[in-house]
Amino acid sequence: MKTISVPLNEKGYQIYFGKGALNQFPSLVEKKSLPRRKFFVIDENVFARHREYLQTFLPDNKNDFVHLFPSGEKSKSFKQIAALHTNLLKNKFGRDSLIVAVGGGVTGDAAGFAASIFMRGVPVVHVPTTLLAAVDSSVGGKTGINFNNTKNSIGSFHQPEFVLVDSTFFSTLPGKEITCGLGEIIKYAFLSNQNFYNEVLTKRSSFYAKDFSKVENLISSAIGLKAEVVACDEKENGLRKILNFGHTFAHAFESELKFKIKHGEAVIAGIICALQLSFKKGFISATQLEKFLILPNQISLPASLKKLEKENLYQVMLSDKKNRDGKIRFVLLKNIGEILLDVEAEKDEVFYAFDMLFQNC
Repeated sequence: MKTISVPLNEKGYQIYFGKGALNQFPSLVEKKSLPRRKFFVIDENVFARHREYLQTFLPDNKNDFVHLFPSGEKSKSFKQIAALHTNLLKNKFGRDSLIVAVGGGVTGDAAGFAASIFMRGVPVVHVPTTLLAAVDSSVGGKTGINFNNTKNSIGSFHQPEFVLVDSTFFSTLPGKEITCGLGEIIKYAFLSNQNFYNEVLTKRSSFYAKDFSKVENLISSAIGLKAEVVACDEKENGLRKILNFGHTFAHAFESELKFKIKHGEAVIAGIICALQLSFKKGFISATQLEKFLILPNQISLPASLKKLEKENLYQVMLSDKKNRDGKIRFVLLKNIGEILLDVEAEKDEVFYAFDMLFQNC
């Protein structure tokens, strides 16, 4: 089992990664002197598929409680937060409670948000069961829900006590969920260095073959990069903005498609747009653009993207929480590992990026 540290000024923590890592949960809770009474928030699909395996993790303790969380992006809502809090109060949970989120990004974001506001904040542990959650949402303390068709518009920073990544769960992921995680790993490929980029390019098929033993180093490196960035900029005031590469576009796609597109697919589409915008702004050459598009173009994207209206997408992007002074701010690319932050673009330049994406969907 690998251990990756997230050294923060106030509350650092560890990420434990490896096949069978779930078995370490009881000893870690005891070692870190966390509350013994646990409120498990488990994605309903994960519970159905891995119920037997989860029994090794769920203690036979009548004081604990299992809350099955509905799958899907629509569950990131006040309605589901209210359901969580209702069960917490009904079962007499208080400040001396530990919330344990078991599932993908939706479950982790919602359970983390619920933990951050219950009794003004109780500890949370994340057990991500998707590749996407493992390399992205479970690390960094961002929690939140969607509101008024805007992704993650309400939320808080609430760092976990620890994160437990057990690759056993990845074996049952459908292809689209593999794409979700790979979308974020492709993002890290552009943010890191040429060697990491080349390795993602050559080992892409291993993810879909679910031969995770061949890509363990890639996964742990992606987690490590996220942890390193978070440690430098916990509240996204500077460096952490690089993690939004492709995401300004991606969140607009998700909102306009009513979250019927997978996050990883939206991120890959967003990366393609960010690369096209980087070219249009003169930051990369036509030769670089052609080279950089090879990796994201290996992933099939839904045809529904090309049905979107550019003006509607642009208006959604104007409401992005990362904007300042009513201007859309983009994270763009100069080269692999050379990222440009807070870049403004003209409307026609953004529309150009949309057009280039739609032509190839």
